[in-house]
Amino acid sequence: MPARSPMPAPPVKIQRGTATKRRPATRRRKRVHPLLRFLQGLARRLFFGGKTAFKLLLLAPVLVFMVAFSYNVDRSGLFQGALAPRRIVDLMLQGYDVTNFEQMDEREVVQLFAQDVAEAPEAIGIGSSRVLQFNRENTGVDSFFNMGVTGADVRDNMTSYYKMVSYGKTPKVLLWSLDPWVFYGSEAAFDERADAELYNEFLTKVLGVPTDYEEPDQVELWRALADPAYFQGNVDYYLKNRGQSVVTDDDGNTIEFNPVEGDPYEQTTTIKRADGSVLYDVAFRTQTADQIRTLAAEACMSFNSVHMEGFEELSDTQIQAFDSFIRYAQEQGTTVILVLSPWHPYLYEYLLTEPDAHKGFFQVENWVRQYAAENNIPLYGSYDPACIEGLQETDFFDGLHCAGTGIERFFPGVPQALQDLQNGTLPDPLAVQPRTRLEPAEPAGEEGEAAPEATETGETAEAEPTDTAAQEG
Repeated sequence: MPARSPMPAPPVKIQRGTATKRRPATRRRKRVHPLLRFLQGLARRLFFGGKTAFKLLLLAPVLVFMVAFSYNVDRSGLFQGALAPRRIVDLMLQGYDVTNFEQMDEREVVQLFAQDVAEAPEAIGIGSSRVLQFNRENTGVDSFFNMGVTGADVRDNMTSYYKMVSYGKTPKVLLWSLDPWVFYGSEAAFDERADAELYNEFLTKVLGVPTDYEEPDQVELWRALADPAYFQGNVDYYLKNRGQSVVTDDDGNTIEFNPVEGDPYEQTTTIKRADGSVLYDVAFRTQTADQIRTLAAEACMSFNSVHMEGFEELSDTQIQAFDSFIRYAQEQGTTVILVLSPWHPYLYEYLLTEPDAHKGFFQVENWVRQYAAENNIPLYGSYDPACIEGLQETDFFDGLHCAGTGIERFFPGVPQALQDLQNGTLPDPLAVQPRTRLEPAEPAGEEGEAAPEATETGETAEAEPTDTAAQEG
């Protein structure tokens, strides 16, 4: 008989009550004080900012190296000056004379010298090319540097000294070969190569003379230091020129300024000496008296074109600027020595034949002598060659430039000048009376000889240099 299936258990009846199931209670968040929340946020920012700063600090040596390298190599001349003048100054500071003077940017060389020289020279010279024969030998100062530049106007003169002062390299002595156009206020007295902006800066910031000068914006310029592309360019330029005797500029062109080889006095070209003076080539330095006189005669007709076209009288503005500059230099502790470099006898005597055409020129020396006497300033030389004992035609290169042999006839050297100033034995500036006009010739003597011409001051004028000179005039 088949087994019986078990009976299913009856379903369990679930009793439903009327009460609902309670939700679990939630904890109420405590409200954070706003000040505490601010401090917590600040702490987080400081923490993550510190981590970032630490990472950047690890990169700082690299950034400093990039900036320093770009600043010193400076292939584009943004900070250190143009490459060619820097090459010249580097050689001069190492004691070398430098070739290729005719191609130099003299003004840039002067400014870079002021920037790069380690210590202030004891004495500097300023002026036009007429001062460039002053050197360490005839000044008697081993650390003398000549900052004269060709065609220098009053702006060149003053800014050269100003740069030395602004770089903290104020010289003890300033030797100023004073050209007559310094006192001429016309635009004709200015040279287009002069740094007019730098001069306006000097007038505005130092002498307090109002100009249109505005302080340049340096922000964009200095951003170049952090430019990776400029850094890479400087690296390429440095590697290319390192240790090379022939240096190139930023465009790859050879910079033709090199140390002078051999005896500097035997050079066939004009050179720039390590003390800033200029040594002309052998041919120019060894001309005969006739050759020199010919050049002087050629200069007669173009004399006024040398910054003196229309020079009728001294400018009150330029006189004030001159006086302010002298006092500024003295306030810096610098002793100013003034020099009047002579003009060739043939040229000067030609000017005497037409004084009305050169009124301003003939007024300068007497005014300067009066100023030097009133202010106890050493003054040497004279525009009038007849006022310098023993001066010869061969003491010149041409009509405008006196050679070193001529300088030695009237300038005793800086040490002697300083000693005379200290002892009160300076030459009396008013004892010299330059000729400013030729008086009519006196009647012939009993034997038919013409009396010598007399000057406006009553002194006897020198005879014409030679009969040949009179014919060439």
